[in-house]
Amino acid sequence: MNTTKFSTTNSSHDPTTFASSWTSVCATYPPGLLELTLFVTIQLIFFWLPSTLLLLLELTFPTFSNRHKIQLERRQPTWTQIKHCIKHVAQNNVTGTIIHLIISYFLGFRPLFRVDPEMPSRREMLKDIVFALVAREVLFYYTHRLLHHPRIYRYIHKQHHQFTAPMAFAAQYAHPVEHLSANLLPIVLPLLYRQTHVLTFCTYLGYSLLETAATHSGYDFFCFPLKARMHDLHHEKFNVNFGGLWALDWLHGTAGVDEVRVDEKKGK
Repeated sequence: MNTTKFSTTNSSHDPTTFASSWTSVCATYPPGLLELTLFVTIQLIFFWLPSTLLLLLELTFPTFSNRHKIQLERRQPTWTQIKHCIKHVAQNNVTGTIIHLIISYFLGFRPLFRVDPEMPSRREMLKDIVFALVAREVLFYYTHRLLHHPRIYRYIHKQHHQFTAPMAFAAQYAHPVEHLSANLLPIVLPLLYRQTHVLTFCTYLGYSLLETAATHSGYDFFCFPLKARMHDLHHEKFNVNFGGLWALDWLHGTAGVDEVRVDEKKGK
């Protein structure tokens, strides 16, 4: 019989500690409930928390905040708009959770992803996440371009573009149809297709949420400064920078380069 002993003094450095805890959690809670709890927790930690901290930065240090905002102060959203945005984002998140519960009900409350006591290998996680990044870019780029079609834009995507100078919470400020088709499905479908381990999906989901909050932050310094500038330009000009990795923007000639923003801001 193979047994593993854990030292109480060194458990925090033991690489098997998390795996052992994960095995215990899987044995304690139903897979469907565990999956839903993880998804909600990831959303709170990697989207709501950083978005709230960035909002507090603007409230607490307005001079510092304005100095690092990519667009001019006069273009920034009002507090009335920000409060409306947060309320709408909360509604979208609740709607997404309800949709998850409905799907789970028809699946007999089975999880959407693979909930195994065995941890995924690093190789498996890397392969799945690289696949998800590429697939998400393709799905998001063409869905985003479609949402900008004149016959669709005014009914759906125009809502998201009410923020010509974006802020973190505005990343999920979208019409329910857009939230499902452009925000949720490009993230979920690739790894759902691969039936990846739920921990791999949670890792990728956390990265995606943090990235989209940073990209929409409107700041020139937070985590993804180049991507923030490029997407900020999309919100200002509307017809450039539809993707996230920029490869498809380059391929289709929709890549926009911010050439004058710094000079413009200095001269305000």
